[in-house]
Amino acid sequence: MLTTASDQRTNNNTIHELELKTEVTFESVSTDPYELSYACLLIPRFSTHYLIGDLAGSLYDWMRQICISFGWRLDFLSVQPDYLQWIIRVPPATSPARIISVVRHHTSDEIFENFPRIKKENRSTDFWAHGYLVIVSTSPHPPKMIKDFIRLTRQQQGLFVERG
Repeated sequence: MLTTASDQRTNNNTIHELELKTEVTFESVSTDPYELSYACLLIPRFSTHYLIGDLAGSLYDWMRQICISFGWRLDFLSVQPDYLQWIIRVPPATSPARIISVVRHHTSDEIFENFPRIKKENRSTDFWAHGYLVIVSTSPHPPKMIKDFIRLTRQQQGLFVERG
C-alpha cells in the first residue's frame, strides 16, 4: 500500500492536504524504452574526402558498434560519397548534441587510425566539418535539405562560391 499526498485548492485559495490510501501500479505506456528518433547528418571536413570504398564499408561497422555500445538503436544508415546520414532511436535523456559528439569523436578516431592518408591531409582531430544537421524524424532528410546543408557548410568554409 502506497500513501501519497496531493494538494487541493478550494475556492478561497486555502490549501488542504488530502491523503489517498490506495495501491498504485506503474506500467510503461510502451514496451520500447526508446522514444525519440533523430535523423542525423554529417559531412567530411574536406570536400575531397569521399566516403567510398573501404571507408564507407568501415563506417557501417563503426556506426553499428557505437550504437550497441551506447545502447542506441540504429534504424537507418546511408553512407554516400559526400555525407553520412542515419536515423537513431535513443532514450529521452540523450540529447542530439550528445549523439553527434559521440559519433564524431569515435568515427574520426577510427578514420584517422585506419586511413593515414586522410589524417595527413586533415591536421585537426575531427574528420567531420563543423556543424551537423539533426531533425526529429523517423525518415531520412529530404534531398533538398541535404543539398542546402552541404552548400551552406561549404560556403561557411569558404569552399563554395555562388555564381550569380
